[in-house]
Amino acid sequence: MRVVFIKRIGDETVWNRLDSTDVTHYPLLMKIKIRSDKQFGTLLNALVSECVRAEIYFKLYNDLRGAIPEYKEVFNQSNTFWSLTSRSLLDATLSSLCRVYDQHSKSLSLTNLLDTIEANLEIFNTDNFKERLRGNPFADSLAQRARRPNEHELAHDKELVSKDDCLVKKLIIWRNNIVSHRTAQNVVNEKDITKDYPLTINEISELLTRATAVSNDYSSLFQASTTSTKIVGDDDYLYVLRTIKESITKQREEFAAQIANRHRLEGQR
Repeated sequence: MRVVFIKRIGDETVWNRLDSTDVTHYPLLMKIKIRSDKQFGTLLNALVSECVRAEIYFKLYNDLRGAIPEYKEVFNQSNTFWSLTSRSLLDATLSSLCRVYDQHSKSLSLTNLLDTIEANLEIFNTDNFKERLRGNPFADSLAQRARRPNEHELAHDKELVSKDDCLVKKLIIWRNNIVSHRTAQNVVNEKDITKDYPLTINEISELLTRATAVSNDYSSLFQASTTSTKIVGDDDYLYVLRTIKESITKQREEFAAQIANRHRLEGQR
């Protein structure tokens, strides 16, 4: 089923026919209206946080997968819990990733942020940078580095997060058909988007790495700060797995001791 969308741009009416797997759109100005450096900083920090949050979910998902060989018995003992946990972590990763690469004109996404940067390059000027870091004893030394984004690099970054990029295109198809909502017609026709447009774990990793790098790069230029994807307690899952493994081992030893004691008592009769 194909749907007609109509959009007026100036004096021109643009018609596009889209289906659930078509990620082409009518031309839109994707920049976000901002009135101050502070507003831009708020948007930037929110997007960086979204990228980092997705990375954290994904790391834990991969860490749990990687722990299976060593803690196979633990996973088998409570398979339902661990399966649901892993699935939830991957779903959370994809949900955040789809928001980061969203192509909607009113969303906060990498595409919109980069368009906003392109339209407001003056906020990166040295004087504005020093004003933002007023009171920071290192402001002058930090300002010696070029703070205004390189226009060629900005254009390249826009391509990396655009719907024209093959990985981003697949992610947007997933977003439109699986993550944000299920396309009813696909369900009726038993069409499996995951088979038609497979998105591998390695591809998800690439999109995450790309998103975090781009958002942190502009955070560094704008406010001389970046956000780490490593959090305190990121290995807490190991404590849980070790505790359960120790409990299983203790129960097995206690059971073996009971059997041995019973055999000893029977031998004394």
